[in-house]
Amino acid sequence: MSRFIVMDPMDMVATNLKVSSKGEIAQVFSSENEKLCEIEVLEDIPFGNKIAIVDIKKGEKVIKYGGVIGESTKDIKAGELVHVHNVKSLVVDIPLAFKKEILKQMNIKHEIEV
Repeated sequence: MSRFIVMDPMDMVATNLKVSSKGEIAQVFSSENEKLCEIEVLEDIPFGNKIAIVDIKKGEKVIKYGGVIGESTKDIKAGELVHVHNVKSLVVDIPLAFKKEILKQMNIKHEIEV
C-alpha cells in the first residue's frame, strides 16, 4: 500500500511518501497521522509527487498547504498524478521545454496540457 500525506484540510492533493504504482491503494493521512481516506492509484507516482485526492476540473485552482499552487489545465481524476503536465503555475511561467525536461528526467510519460 502507498502512503500519502495531506498538510491542510483544504488540500486537494497529497504528497507521496514512497514510490507508488498504478493499481495500488493509496492511504492518505493528515499531518497529525490520522488516516483520512483510501484512493486507488491510477498511474505510477514517483516519491515526493502529488496525487489528486478529489476530482479536479479543468480551470480549477489546485490547493496544497491550504493555498493555491496553480490551475489545472485539464480534468484530473482522484488518484492521478498532479504535476506540470496538468497544472500551470499562476506565479511563474515555466517554459514548455523545461516542463518536458522535468517529465523526462522523472520518467513521467505524459503530454503537456497548455
